[in-house]
Amino acid sequence: MGQSAQAQDRVLTLPNVITLIRILMIPVFVYLGWERNRLILTGLLMGAIGATDWIDGYLARRLNQTSTIGKVIDPSADRLLLIAAGIVAFHLSLIPTWLLIVIFAREIAVSLVVATAALRYKTRLDVVYFGKAGTLLMMFGLPFFMLAGADTIYLSDFRVLGYVFLVPGLVILFFALASYCQKLLSLNVPVQQ
Repeated sequence: MGQSAQAQDRVLTLPNVITLIRILMIPVFVYLGWERNRLILTGLLMGAIGATDWIDGYLARRLNQTSTIGKVIDPSADRLLLIAAGIVAFHLSLIPTWLLIVIFAREIAVSLVVATAALRYKTRLDVVYFGKAGTLLMMFGLPFFMLAGADTIYLSDFRVLGYVFLVPGLVILFFALASYCQKLLSLNVPVQQ
């Protein structure tokens, strides 16, 4: 059963509150991650923040509390967390620079496509399945690199796990980018009369 326009315009919903908390935890994550001796806690916090992405989406559907603002701030929160994790990873040299450049380039490209759709065509591009799947894998992969950077006895195991999740996640996210670009291009096609 679909929601009314009034229900879609709600701002104060439990899923939106969870997303807001997730956004507010990102500066805490960066603060903790700035020092190598706190990387275990940082990796665990990123995992927890990433898990709330699934929780707020589940609650939005289960409680019939999906909202227009939720569809905007939820992927924005994911993007902010991935960028913050990239900054921490760069600061502490946790993953190769070329990989960080690829991650940042993809995030910038998606942001430009979404902004173009919003500003030029006055429309919002819904999140695609590839985007959700790729983000989930990235949310698993980056914390493993942080745990590896903590110089634990499992350093090489955590690094391998980081690549196992991060690389396929990034490939899937590029498929999502292609899908967003295709949607954007379809907005420019004149409608047949």
